[in-house]
Amino acid sequence: MSRRRLLGAVLAALALAVPVTAEGEPSTPLQQALAFVPPTADVAGLDFVDWAQLKQLHGAADVTGTSPLPERQRLLLDVGRWEAAPMPFGFDRTPRWAETWGWDSTDLEWEARVYGRFAVMRFGEHWDAQPFRVALAGFGYLAEIIDGGTVYHPDPAAEVPWQRRFANMHGLDIHGRGITEPMVQVALANDGRTVVFSRVPAAGERLREALDADPALVATSAFGRAAAALGRPVAASIHAGRVACSEHTVDRLESYARAAAMSVAPLHRYDALGTGYSRSDASSPPVGRFVFVYPRAEQARDDLAGRATLIEEGYAFNDEVRRYEDAAFSLSDARVLDSRLILDVSPVGGAPIHVMRHTMIRPILFATCPPAAAAA
Repeated sequence: MSRRRLLGAVLAALALAVPVTAEGEPSTPLQQALAFVPPTADVAGLDFVDWAQLKQLHGAADVTGTSPLPERQRLLLDVGRWEAAPMPFGFDRTPRWAETWGWDSTDLEWEARVYGRFAVMRFGEHWDAQPFRVALAGFGYLAEIIDGGTVYHPDPAAEVPWQRRFANMHGLDIHGRGITEPMVQVALANDGRTVVFSRVPAAGERLREALDADPALVATSAFGRAAAALGRPVAASIHAGRVACSEHTVDRLESYARAAAMSVAPLHRYDALGTGYSRSDASSPPVGRFVFVYPRAEQARDDLAGRATLIEEGYAFNDEVRRYEDAAFSLSDARVLDSRLILDVSPVGGAPIHVMRHTMIRPILFATCPPAAAAA
């Protein structure tokens, strides 16, 4: 292993250390969020942001939705400048959002979403849910008590300005901008800290299933195994293998990128693809990580050299002949852990956006799969 890779491996070990908990018990916020995605659910992917960690990294652990507006704005500006995520950071939640609903992003411990379907938010221990309940009632939401919490059903006749609509969050909007009826259900857990927002009438179901989820089943799912390998990321995205392989098949590549992929073919299809980045502390550079979860360990071993080569020798985009190390990141470590292939990268200029933007690029050269008919 080169000195560069050795240094990258050490940084990765420091940045991605996971606290030890009882067997089967969720040990990171990302793993907690996965309880809201049943292992049998037909979910394309989950996006995640660790707000408690962001606040700690930027010296603002005590900043909340009741802090002076300049303090909240300063934190969000720092986050927007130095960090990256696969979903919006919620800058539009300040200041009117907090005035209306009783919370903003600075009140969160973490948030997650399944794009277009539902979002989950875990609030800090400081948060008082009562103003939120009052605000919901004021906009005509009707409360229904369920096991483990309360579901708030929207009043179709109510009018809520666009800037204060839950549908404005995380792709939940299906009716366009303007003043329209609220169409998002809200479920608040009895812990007073966990809230589910759902575009379809399933917020209560999502909450109940998460509260009853077996941590062991969550951990052994493809998403759970990807999350465990990501450690404790600042931000992360996990995609189902069927979706990722469909979007990143070698047939979608062109020119130099296609030639590079064919040079290391065949590569196997995988069950999940995880992307994330972490920092060991505020002064440390980010360490990006890509995790491929395979059905079998030998598939991960077979693909290790090829996927590493596609980062070290490949190209970032189809239409621009630039190597990853020039345009995005360089490989710092590549290894196999059981049936998971882990690629750690150092983003150019220490900017994590170069890692997280790859959740939106189609196709990703080093994540390519063979056509379905050629899958091993």
